[in-house]
Amino acid sequence: MNNGRDSLFYLRKGFRVVAVEASPPAVENARINLAPYIDSGQLVIEPVGLAAQEGEFIFYANLDNDRWSSFNKSWGTRNGTQYLEIPVQCIRPQSLFEKHGIPYYLKIDIEGNDIDVVCALRDFPLRPRYVSIEESQTSYFAELWSVGCRQFKLVDQWSLWQVKCPNPPLEGKYVEIDFDNTTSGPFGDEAPGEWLDFSHVLEAYLTKVRSPTRGWLAAETSSFDIHGRIDSYR
Repeated sequence: MNNGRDSLFYLRKGFRVVAVEASPPAVENARINLAPYIDSGQLVIEPVGLAAQEGEFIFYANLDNDRWSSFNKSWGTRNGTQYLEIPVQCIRPQSLFEKHGIPYYLKIDIEGNDIDVVCALRDFPLRPRYVSIEESQTSYFAELWSVGCRQFKLVDQWSLWQVKCPNPPLEGKYVEIDFDNTTSGPFGDEAPGEWLDFSHVLEAYLTKVRSPTRGWLAAETSSFDIHGRIDSYR
């Protein structure tokens, strides 16, 4: 959930939202700022982390950039930034899905354990219509394919300031909003760009984003999300 801006966008579009957040200060802020949605039952906040194994783990809360906070120490303390070590209870993604059901849209950006959430979908017969995950490596495309994604988009988060929601809307209600690089932007059919099949998105990724031989290829400021569509959703 982080600062709650993505959650607020989905709420304004009329969706019911289950938001997961490991940082106690972020949870407290959201409970204050999003109180009307919590009171109405449209928003449920799970104040936990997600991991392959359940238990209490150290959460590295980055004080200079809260979007870097992570259970992975090298991620949460990167670049010599200031941080706090906070013990936080973690649950398996399977437990989250068992409690709340499989969502229409599964947004994943948890700084380190992202792919565990994708892999957890294998334990369920139903799948989301859409999944998005912060890119990190080529294998993510294969993992998304393994849970049913057959169409993909690559979205540069640093270009979201140029993106506007379509009207009439393609997902939920129309919302007039300005995006920036601290938000995830539109999802599903409203996400910018055309849907690509597996071979074409992999070609685009390896030639424009991250090459296994030449490393990072995109602009230094760029940061990408991979969006997947599961046509067997029901």
